[in-house]
Amino acid sequence: MNGGFNDWEKRGGIGGLGNVGETRGPGGFGNVGNPSVSRLTAEDRAALVRTAATYRSIFLIFALLFLAGLAAAPSLAERIALAINRGAERAKLEAAREFLAENPSAVGTARIPYVAKLAAPSVVGVKTNRFERTFFGGVDCAEGQGSGVIVDADGFIVTNFHVICENGRLVDGVELVLSDGRIVSNGITLIGFDEALDVAVLKIEEPNLTPIAWGDSDALQVGDMALALGNPYGLAQTVTQGIISAKERFVVDENGVATQEFLQTDAAINPGNSGGALVDERGELVGINTAIYGDRYQGIGFALPSARVREVYEEIARNYRATYGR
Repeated sequence: MNGGFNDWEKRGGIGGLGNVGETRGPGGFGNVGNPSVSRLTAEDRAALVRTAATYRSIFLIFALLFLAGLAAAPSLAERIALAINRGAERAKLEAAREFLAENPSAVGTARIPYVAKLAAPSVVGVKTNRFERTFFGGVDCAEGQGSGVIVDADGFIVTNFHVICENGRLVDGVELVLSDGRIVSNGITLIGFDEALDVAVLKIEEPNLTPIAWGDSDALQVGDMALALGNPYGLAQTVTQGIISAKERFVVDENGVATQEFLQTDAAINPGNSGGALVDERGELVGINTAIYGDRYQGIGFALPSARVREVYEEIARNYRATYGR
């Protein structure tokens, strides 16, 4: 019949459920045991729709948050790992500074590990690639290795010009590997170079950089301790020990004119060390490792004196900053 549902014995009123032996008024519900179902009003249906929509929205929000968490997890884990590495590196750096300050007379094996810890955060690995067209129209990628030295907390890095320029052509890509594990492949700017001196200056936009202290290469004596730090054969953060073997080694051109001055050292320098740091017993930069005698290590390596490099770097950086600030 219109307006109600039959139960076992009675018919409930409009919108209600009958009970055994009992009739409910409009909108009422019978007791447990009545199998009848009510007819919902428009208001009830609207309320249910709103409730369902609310639950769907909440579910979608949590689902999106969950997916965002999954997507961010690798990046977050990487940032945490880098922060831990930076913290450990900073602790080593501070311990080295404290030891060297408190033990100025320490020499030899007692001193070298602390000098290395002091200079290492400033040395970066340099990876390069250059694309070449093949005869059949394909593309070959030639990879190179080198090193660089952070000389300013604003991101200025000194390296050799030949690290980023091969056979008169700049490489197509550069990637820097920092001592704390960061890999920088974007935002690297070549701000200037001196091809004759074989010096180039790069700039990156990265926080928490540790610049090296400039040393005085002119004050070095033959026989002074020297450490070479760099990226030989792609082996990051390699340290080798030696001495200053000679000063004022000059390269002479075909006309007999001295065009370049080098420090000579027996600290092991190999391919990939180019652009890395030569430091003294205080961990200060006294040279940029540049060349070896022959095609492999023979105990004769050459570094650009820091006094010459610093002059070129400061001129390049000064002009860059003046242009950048306009």
